[in-house]
Amino acid sequence: MVWYSRKFYGLNVHDNWFSIRPGILNKFLIHSFNHVREDKWHPFLIREANYTVELDLTKSKEKILDDFARTVKAQVRKSEEDGVICYFDNNIPKFVAFFNEFAKSKGLSPETNERIAFFGDSLRISYAELNGQILAAHTYVYDPEQKIVRQMHSASKRFDENFDRNKIGRANKYLHYRDMLAFKDEGIEVYDFGGYSPPNSKDVIDSLLQFKLDFGGVKKVSSNYFTLPYYIMRNLYIKFGSTKN
Repeated sequence: MVWYSRKFYGLNVHDNWFSIRPGILNKFLIHSFNHVREDKWHPFLIREANYTVELDLTKSKEKILDDFARTVKAQVRKSEEDGVICYFDNNIPKFVAFFNEFAKSKGLSPETNERIAFFGDSLRISYAELNGQILAAHTYVYDPEQKIVRQMHSASKRFDENFDRNKIGRANKYLHYRDMLAFKDEGIEVYDFGGYSPPNSKDVIDSLLQFKLDFGGVKKVSSNYFTLPYYIMRNLYIKFGSTKN
């Protein structure tokens, strides 16, 4: 189980991923249980549907690539020919600096070292690099017990006028592919691309959904569960503070 605790206006808030923490007391404290793949009623918990795209990593490596859309396969191969190098590096300040530059260009909220560090050993950060220059980066929540990874962030240099956008797009897709193979080698069975609709909305972002489906992903509905105190606090924050979960 992946879980972490944080302070929110002096209160202890607990976020759990992929499974529901046992124990009756945990149903009354300030807990969330995010992206739980089982769909069943749990007493004392409030459920919300979570729309996501998953890719099966139990397939052979050859089948994983073969299931990509034709254009994605071509871009992956071209990026490999370009000499793009993919690797993992959990240096949080390095990622935050890269992400915040991307976020500023796209109008997204910046990240902080503290928020990323909450995930502890469950955090994985990957990069695509060419000639010493980072082109794209991903973060994941990593759960070897549940054999699943879920992407949290994706950032790139595609808004930087000094870079070829086509090359950046290819590198980002190549990074997804290399991440899939690395996680498969570690025994991970499910690669979760993350949601394809805005937080707290059922509006589908068609381009984002198609991007994920082009890797051979399949639409899935998982569940987010909240204790009543968490649900009330979260909705107050969304209404009066921020629209970001």
